[in-house]
Amino acid sequence: MFSAMRKLTLHNLPVLEFPSLALPGLIHCVTTKAGGVSLGVCQGLNLGHGHDRPEAVSQNLELLRRALGLERLVWARQVHGVQIMAVNGRETAPVAEADGLATDRPGVGLLIKQADCQAVVLAAPERGVIANLHVGWRGNVANMPAVGVRFLKERYGVEPGELWAAVSPSLGPCCAEFVNHASELPPEWGVYAVRPDHFDLWQVTWDQLTAAGVPPQRIETSGICTKCNPNFYSYRREGATGRFGTVVALTGEAA
Repeated sequence: MFSAMRKLTLHNLPVLEFPSLALPGLIHCVTTKAGGVSLGVCQGLNLGHGHDRPEAVSQNLELLRRALGLERLVWARQVHGVQIMAVNGRETAPVAEADGLATDRPGVGLLIKQADCQAVVLAAPERGVIANLHVGWRGNVANMPAVGVRFLKERYGVEPGELWAAVSPSLGPCCAEFVNHASELPPEWGVYAVRPDHFDLWQVTWDQLTAAGVPPQRIETSGICTKCNPNFYSYRREGATGRFGTVVALTGEAA
């Protein structure tokens, strides 16, 4: 389930990658705070607006795009829903209110911005199809991982068994505290409680992916808690903060 993410440097930008997604035809990374031009509470490679200068965010996004060698980076206005958009890279980011992006176009980076929520990458590089999902606890309650799997089957004809999946650094069971879980979380989630008021959202996502048909041996979870690890922006730890990101793209190379 868990793996040690690899540290890479792409054009002087430190990033992480999932070993299982080092596949022909695919490029991806998870950013940290390292690099970038933002200052103050967003110091580093902040990818999110809200607490930063717009020009700094734009520069950071451009640094990321160039480091990955992509034609475009695409992102959405994330609203903790289950809307997924198919994009071709010609859209103006943010594309719309959505919490999932999918494409079959090489060179288009699908970016999910984070500060404790999960990014769930779904990839079928041999079919030339990818998706990237924003999954907070509300997304888990709505079974967003399964919505993403179903979207790729209905839109592109990709079977769940063809998919690779990876779950980014995010809020771990050590820190996923929900004091109002009786009203916020389904009662059957009691099996995911690791101690009073703390729940294992990583396991929730794993179970939702496998129930949707993704092979267990093709699912990788980083096991990195963003609240515990100061290398990542974390709303739970910092309040006003920036956003790191998870990006996935097709390269157009033969798988």
